Amino acid sequence: MPKDRKRSLLGAGAAVALVLVFAATWAVLDRSEHRPGWLVAEAPPAAVIGQPLEIRITLEDPIEPTRIACTLHRAGTDRRIREHIALSGPAQETGGGRTHVFHFEVPDKEDLVFLSAVVYLSPTGSWQDRTRAAHTRLIPVRRHPLARELQELRKIRVYRSTLPAEDALAEAAAPETGRGPSSWDHAVIFVILLATAVLCRLKAGNKRQDAPAEESVERTVWLVFAAVLALGGVFELSGLVDHLANWARRLAEGTNVYELRKAYQKAIMAAVAAASLGLFFLFIRAIRRPGSHRYLWWAGIGLAEYLAVSFVSVLSFHAVDVFRGTTWHGLSPMSAARGAGTLVTLLAASLALHRKRGKTVT
Repeated sequence: MPKDRKRSLLGAGAAVALVLVFAATWAVLDRSEHRPGWLVAEAPPAAVIGQPLEIRITLEDPIEPTRIACTLHRAGTDRRIREHIALSGPAQETGGGRTHVFHFEVPDKEDLVFLSAVVYLSPTGSWQDRTRAAHTRLIPVRRHPLARELQELRKIRVYRSTLPAEDALAEAAAPETGRGPSSWDHAVIFVILLATAVLCRLKAGNKRQDAPAEESVERTVWLVFAAVLALGGVFELSGLVDHLANWARRLAEGTNVYELRKAYQKAIMAAVAAASLGLFFLFIRAIRRPGSHRYLWWAGIGLAEYLAVSFVSVLSFHAVDVFRGTTWHGLSPMSAARGAGTLVTLLAASLALHRKRGKTVT
């Protein structure tokens, strides 16, 4: 097979692999949102204090004969759903394929910024006996009447709510998992980052006027690695990343795009996954050639892994939050993955420096 044709096929295969990784990552993240398929909810774009609010729920087939109830729950500026503030009468008898309309009077409550309609099925009509449950996305609350077109019902996104058995398991596991991730992992990663930055700076060495062009480029890359690692160490201990994430969240809330963020988050995380695969392809291609650049690529792949996982962990996405909140002896999988990336870079920089000194001695 001619080399040009083989190269074209390899390039096409790599492009297809990148697209497939992007699509697969998007699909997995999309399914992780736990959107229930047994109901369709409709509501106006906003609610008004003191004014009636209508919520329309259409059940999809098949639904067992039971009772359906709907309650309103409040949320403040932190967007956390709290206690219910309104009930639309007793539970209604239902079956599959029926549409139920619930009417509420929006009360004037303290720290009432958003509302969420919680819908559940229960044979007794009691929340404690629910067999299915879901809640709508947050509905903004206004204090002034809305225009007529803003009061029309529109399809609203719904998310799965927990069932009694899940609540019992979460309550039983609370003493063990309630502590959350420990802070010692940041200190350990900081030490690794700082040590690796020093090694990268030593590997770069001093600038030589008669150095070959390739050596000058490698020196520049090692210096960039040292700077990025040092900056990462600052972020690890200072908490600046959390401040930036909170600032971005407040900005999204202020511009009314907070609920639209998930599409962008899924696209960003899918792009990061595809870019990581692309970098891995380049890495495999580069290390097949002999030379000192192997250590540079090993250091780069470790640093890229640390940066990619750190970036994704900042995004407030359900699957990421669950994964980050899972701990083992205070260590989360996210921190373990970030630490592994820094260790790869540390080892590569150490071997590269050892090789350089070996050459200097001989």
